[in-house]
Amino acid sequence: MGQDPHEIMAQGMGISRFSCEDENAYIARILYSAISEWTKTTVLDRSIEVEGEGCDAGDTRYTKHHVTRKCNLILSTYLDLYPDVEKWFYPKNKPDIQPTKEIQERLEFSGFLVSGTENTIQLPPDKYAKVAEDLYLLRGTSFGKDGEIHGLGWYVNSISELNVYSLEELFLIPQIDAKDTVLEYSRFAEGKFTLNSTISDVRKYFDPSSGRVFSESWEQSLCHPWERTVYRNNIFDYGLAKQENGEISALAFPGHIIKMQDVRRFMYGLRYLSQNPEHARITTYDDAIKIKLNSFLPGREGMLFYMIAWPVRNILDRTEFITSPVFLPIITKLLENLNIKVIQNG
Repeated sequence: MGQDPHEIMAQGMGISRFSCEDENAYIARILYSAISEWTKTTVLDRSIEVEGEGCDAGDTRYTKHHVTRKCNLILSTYLDLYPDVEKWFYPKNKPDIQPTKEIQERLEFSGFLVSGTENTIQLPPDKYAKVAEDLYLLRGTSFGKDGEIHGLGWYVNSISELNVYSLEELFLIPQIDAKDTVLEYSRFAEGKFTLNSTISDVRKYFDPSSGRVFSESWEQSLCHPWERTVYRNNIFDYGLAKQENGEISALAFPGHIIKMQDVRRFMYGLRYLSQNPEHARITTYDDAIKIKLNSFLPGREGMLFYMIAWPVRNILDRTEFITSPVFLPIITKLLENLNIKVIQNG
C-alpha cells in the first residue's frame, strides 16, 4: 500500500510528527509549509507562449494574483483530501481569510519575496543566516535543494558562501533591547513634543503597569504614576505622550515604526521599565518546543518566528508556536531582547 500524500510531502520537506501533537496538527503543518514552497515555485513560473516565441522568459514575471490563485487551487485540492484540517486554515472567526495570500504576505514582509513593477513578485538573490552548527536559513532562489523546512523557512546543512549573516542581521532585529529603545527614543524626542491643547475623544494611552495583554491595556486618560507612555488615536497614529504639570504633550511615531509594528517594541520596553515585564512560557519535549506568548511580537520578531516555527492553533495564531529544539537558543535570545521574562517548563 502506498504512502499517504501528506507523508510524501513531509519526507520531501524533512518534516516529522512531534510527539506532543495529534495527526491533524501534523498534517496542517505539512500543508502550511508546502504552500510556502509552492508559492516560491509559482513565482518562477514562465509563460509557455513566451518561451515558445524565443523571448527571454526571465523578462516575464507573474503577478501576486497569479501566485495566490494557483496556490489556492493546490490548497483546496489537499483540503478535500484532509477536511479535518480545514478549520486550521479557515478559523471560524475569520471567514474571509485567504490562507495562501497570508503566507505570501509573510514571505514578502520577511524579504523572502520581493515586489516588482505592476504587482509582480520575484525571489531575491541568495543569502544565508546561521542558526546552529551545520544549519543555515536560506533566503533566495536555491530553496528546495538538499534541505528541510521549519515553519516557512528553508534550511540547508552546508554552504559554500563566505558571507553568512546572523538571523538578527537578516531580519534587521535591533541590536539594543526594548527598554533601551524606549530610553534612546525618549532622549531623541526631548524638545520635539507638541503641547496638546485639544485631544481626540478616541485617544487612548498604554498602561505599562497593567497585568493584562497589550490589547486590553489601553486607558482613556493619562492619570497613572508614569511620566510617559505610548498613545494611540487609530491604527495609523501612534506616538509618545507625556504629562507635565497637568498638561499632555505628544510626539507622533514616524510611519516606518507603525508599518513595521515596532510600536510593540516600545510597549515591551515600557513594561520592563515599570518593573512589570511580560512573560513567555516555553515547554520543552524530546523532539519539540512549544512557545506561548501573552501578546503579539513586534513585526520583525513576529516574521522571524514564522520562518522558524509553526503557529499552533490556526494559521493566524501569533502567540502560540511549535518548532524543533534547535531553535531554543535563538528564540530565548529574541524574547529576552524584548525584555520578556522566559519561563521554561514552568
